[in-house]
Amino acid sequence: MINLRNSPFLWLALLLLGAYALMDLIQLQLWPYSIAALSSGCLLCSMAAFLKYKPGTRLVSTLVLSICVITAASIRWIAFENENFPGYPLVQGIRLDIDAHVIKVLKANQKATTLRCRVTDQQYNEKSATALFTDQYLLVRIKGNQHKDFFPGDQLTMSGWVFPIKGPQNPHAFDLRKYYRTLGIRHQITCVDSLVSRHTRHQRSVMRLSAKWQSVLCKIVKANTSTEVGQMTNALVFGERSSMNQEIRNAFADSGAMHVLSVSGMHMAIIYSMLYLLLGPPGSGTLLRRMLRLSMYILSILIYVGLTGASPAVLRAGVMIILFILGKAMGWNTQIWNLLGFAAFAMLWQDPFIWHNIGFQLSFLAMAGILLFAKPIIRLFSFKKILFQRIWEITAVSISAQTFIIPIILHHFYQLPLTFILSSLVAMPASYIIIFGALLNILLSPFHLEWLWQCFDQIGQLFMHIMKWMAALNPHMNFSLPFYSAVLMFAASVVFSCGLVYNWVSGKKIAFALAAMSILSLGWHRTTQWTTNDLTVYHNYSGLVLDLMINGQCITLQDSALSSSNVEFSTRGNRVHRDIIHSTQLSENEMYTRAQWHFSRSGFHSSTLSFTLWNGEEVPDDPNTLSSFLLINKCPDLSNLKNYLIENKNYFTILPAHLDRRIKKEISHILDELAIPFWDIEKQGYFRLRL
Repeated sequence: MINLRNSPFLWLALLLLGAYALMDLIQLQLWPYSIAALSSGCLLCSMAAFLKYKPGTRLVSTLVLSICVITAASIRWIAFENENFPGYPLVQGIRLDIDAHVIKVLKANQKATTLRCRVTDQQYNEKSATALFTDQYLLVRIKGNQHKDFFPGDQLTMSGWVFPIKGPQNPHAFDLRKYYRTLGIRHQITCVDSLVSRHTRHQRSVMRLSAKWQSVLCKIVKANTSTEVGQMTNALVFGERSSMNQEIRNAFADSGAMHVLSVSGMHMAIIYSMLYLLLGPPGSGTLLRRMLRLSMYILSILIYVGLTGASPAVLRAGVMIILFILGKAMGWNTQIWNLLGFAAFAMLWQDPFIWHNIGFQLSFLAMAGILLFAKPIIRLFSFKKILFQRIWEITAVSISAQTFIIPIILHHFYQLPLTFILSSLVAMPASYIIIFGALLNILLSPFHLEWLWQCFDQIGQLFMHIMKWMAALNPHMNFSLPFYSAVLMFAASVVFSCGLVYNWVSGKKIAFALAAMSILSLGWHRTTQWTTNDLTVYHNYSGLVLDLMINGQCITLQDSALSSSNVEFSTRGNRVHRDIIHSTQLSENEMYTRAQWHFSRSGFHSSTLSFTLWNGEEVPDDPNTLSSFLLINKCPDLSNLKNYLIENKNYFTILPAHLDRRIKKEISHILDELAIPFWDIEKQGYFRLRL
């Protein structure tokens, strides 16, 4: 039995999460009378539960109350989904004139700005439009940098094509639809800045005020520090990562300290420690002093939450620490698990889609790992010298936080830096210095103390240099973690934590057995992937990228003008899932032979298959092959291609995404006239051929 007296909100949050997961799985469409039946059942269950409520001794009352919470969560899910998505998603694009106001700036750089907007009015530009756009929120991508410094509440008028957000165009790539669904977004509009007008009027809100403060503070930091230090400081202190250099992201990610740049519980703990030094213990003094101190604590924390954008991790940490301070000020015995459960319950009830957010998952699982593992691990060793003891405590907290989030990190990002413990030993104290130094310098900026900014900039450069050095220490490792392996690994972590905390010997043995099963499943997955041969043409607008997987080896044919980052962006998900790290790269003019395959300028050929590349010249056709595929890489002369297709109608034709759209449209007409089947990668996504 779950003891509801100690942590009732944790129990309620878990019930909410289970109900939402079930509703998301079955995608149930309920009619109004069904919702009325659910509401009636919820009312009856709540009345039955509270008439005779003895959760510690009676299973029936606990079960009835659980049914009540699950039913209420189902009603909340349906109401929230209908509120955000009242109609069906668009099947194809429609052109609209839209009036909207900005909710949040998601990304901003020199090339484009991405906004989350709420639609206030719309007008169709096409009389023939049959589909209706009914969603409340819209993803707005503005190309160009004519309009700068968008803030929540800005009123915009724009014109463009509204399209449904597409799924992954390459195998095992990140699914943007799931991420934007957590923001209530299913569609996007892309328009140039000349078709966007910003009104002089705007909506006033707390979020707009905090965003303006954040912008002013970030500009002060950028004006007084070097470019990299300014970007790192704004991300670490204020959570502003929209303009961060990719090199800085990679340094922190590869060293295992990416959590430092994501404002969360660690940052709130640092802010609390600073307030503790300035204001004193929240539970000391008379009632009047405690209330005044509590007000200053809460006001400071709320201001910081607003300045950092109020992300799920910041909200969770802010709610928890405010409740913790409130308990101390009132003299209550605050249960930390109950605080965690209350924060999760409040966020899940307010936004039922938020549990899909990776930041939400990492934040709560890391906190759960710390609560379960930190103290038992710290007690394993003790040091007489206080410095060594503090280092061991930081190490134990880092290990505890990583325990529960390893499956999610491997599943979404495919890698786990081996230096995460070492980087945490540097990142945690360095973060304290960066946050304290940035806030101190901003407060003293009217006095123009440039030497303080210079010292701060040198400390920031040293910090980034250490992170880059640690990132280089990690070997280039990628891990493919299927869903079943992630479940086994997570189950092993939970069971082992119970065995460690409650001294459950059998639990530790079960955990080791689950971990062994997870490792065996990884081996089975790798063996299966290495024995599967296929050919993949990726969705890439910059040029041709083609992988041939043969017995665990990857042979790549790619455009020589493509950058390594561009190729990695397209191929990473597939190569990592196949557990293939290294590849043999070929340019279009190289000759190569492996096993039964022959690679030449004209493409890939074997005894059973011919995969031909068309670059504007006729290529020899092999009549001995059983199946033939033609990929039109370049087409300088349409008439030459048409004559070739008339003579070779047995080809299955592939149109890559980088092919010019006007030429592609004409080629499509030719293929339709000749009744030749084809695959358009730009519209249909990557092309895969099993060998």
